[in-house]
Amino acid sequence: MRPTAKTVAPVLTLGLLIAGCSAKAEPGPQPSATAEVHGGDGVTTGPGVTDDTITLGALVPLSGPIGGLGQDAVAGVKLYFDEVNAAAGVCGREVVIEARDNKWDQQETLTQYTGLAGKVAAFANLSPGDHALTLKDRLDNDGLAVMAGSYDPLLLDVHQAFMPGSPYDVEAVNGIAYLIEQGVVAKGDTIGVIAYPVGIGAAVTKGVDGAAEHFGLTVEHTKIDSTAPDATAQVNALKQAGAKVIVMGTAGAAVVSAASVAAASDYRVTILATNLLSQGDVQGAAKDAILNHVVLVSNSAPFSSRAPAVRNLLAAWQDQADGRPISTPVGAGYLLAKVLTVALQQACLDGDLTPHAITAALSTVGKIDTEGLSVDLDYSTPGQPPSLETFVLRPDADADGGVVAVTEPFASDAARAYASARGYTK
Repeated sequence: MRPTAKTVAPVLTLGLLIAGCSAKAEPGPQPSATAEVHGGDGVTTGPGVTDDTITLGALVPLSGPIGGLGQDAVAGVKLYFDEVNAAAGVCGREVVIEARDNKWDQQETLTQYTGLAGKVAAFANLSPGDHALTLKDRLDNDGLAVMAGSYDPLLLDVHQAFMPGSPYDVEAVNGIAYLIEQGVVAKGDTIGVIAYPVGIGAAVTKGVDGAAEHFGLTVEHTKIDSTAPDATAQVNALKQAGAKVIVMGTAGAAVVSAASVAAASDYRVTILATNLLSQGDVQGAAKDAILNHVVLVSNSAPFSSRAPAVRNLLAAWQDQADGRPISTPVGAGYLLAKVLTVALQQACLDGDLTPHAITAALSTVGKIDTEGLSVDLDYSTPGQPPSLETFVLRPDADADGGVVAVTEPFASDAARAYASARGYTK
């Protein structure tokens, strides 16, 4: 049903209509992603926009071993746009979502993008977000904004892809700065890294090296395959090297393994990782090991936060989830939808809802207050991170989401120095 108001809705919370979750892109020629028309209200429109609706795409894994996470990511987008649609939509139009299954495969992402590019105004969620690198040439041509579920700094080279926070390397620097402040590690000490060779691992490794130079630390590097959840060999090597802190550039399973190995071997080490743990991890068999060893950094507020926007998200999820715990992808999807809504609203005010205009709008709105959902964001300078701030969290088995905040978002002096050296100007 079309919203009755033709005004820009305030930034609240929304939901989405999931349509066309097909596994294959439609054959045949596709409409141009840049065709322009003028709507009945005088707003210039392009693909995915009619007088009644704005259609957005979502490219996430909806099947296979991690299909549930992709479904949660789409559900998070849905939660936000349901509320937006209930409050007159965006630019007097109902927001509709076309979700497609990319099967966590780069070629499938490209195939599904090709099928959607002429039919959507922007992409509300791309997961894994680093698939935007595969789409770079197409995005350059089509101008479609992509809300990317990744903090890989390589995405800064894709000006149509928007990460919702600080890059992984900056997170790592802020985390080490916090541990320095707390006296966990000091000048002259050794810290270790367990990292994938690419992606999050490569980014975290750069951040650790930058922080080590800033604080006068020695670094011992170890690598782990992205398919290997067992970090026993790496932890034992770093224990032998005398590392007081281990920084993880991995997914959550390797973090759980590292904590378990440290606990079993009475290795009194602090394990620093980006928050990719689930509530199930914190409440599971490795509970005590995680609680005693792990410190987390994050761009997003924990679900235990008392911020009204977080409580609203949690309540909305609980109303429709039949008791299933909320997951990180739900929160990520909700945040990505909120940020994209800011761009859509600005583009509406500018009288232009074409893909290029929606993308450009994010660079004109200035600082985006996320109302406590995450670090605040600013996309004013394409190619630069939207934030240098980070939350520090600690695991808590009794908390919503399994973690609680130790700090408010902060950008350390070390992170600012690192960002300057890397060409990050925020």
